[in-house]
Amino acid sequence: MTYQHSQPTRRVLESLVPVICPPEAMELGLGADIVDHVALTMSSVPPLFRRGLVLGLATYDLTAMAWPPARGRRAHQLPPDLAERWWERWHHGLTPVQRELAKAVAQLLKFGCYEHPVMLERLGYTPAAWIDQVKRRRLQVYGDDIRKAEAAVLAPDPLRPPIRKKELG
Repeated sequence: MTYQHSQPTRRVLESLVPVICPPEAMELGLGADIVDHVALTMSSVPPLFRRGLVLGLATYDLTAMAWPPARGRRAHQLPPDLAERWWERWHHGLTPVQRELAKAVAQLLKFGCYEHPVMLERLGYTPAAWIDQVKRRRLQVYGDDIRKAEAAVLAPDPLRPPIRKKELG
């Protein structure tokens, strides 16, 4: 079963992308992709933990209504300056639950942002070239050992002779 965000959860996460991620994420139009990546990540966490994240995001969104500067608006409806201030209130919140939720949500969004191919390219992160280089070097240095070990693994077991078709009946 694959997890998918509910509309309220998606709205809250999309409103947090410009608050938590670098400005390039919005400039490049990556917000929806980042939130989709968060959904993929959340589908791999235990259901109870996932439920806690979703309930925490709902609490974050709804409790903004009681904050005087929000004037009865939910967190996802706040203008950018108030959205940042509201996020900071949670990020440095009074309770450990607030702070840990903020940390978890920030990690999910940042992971989604920096795993995006466009961001990886902008950062110049190209691990494939390095992996190929290391692979070639290791094969040069350890190639003989690898082939010997491979042959030993694939060789017939000397203590158990192979069964012939006649013997099977």
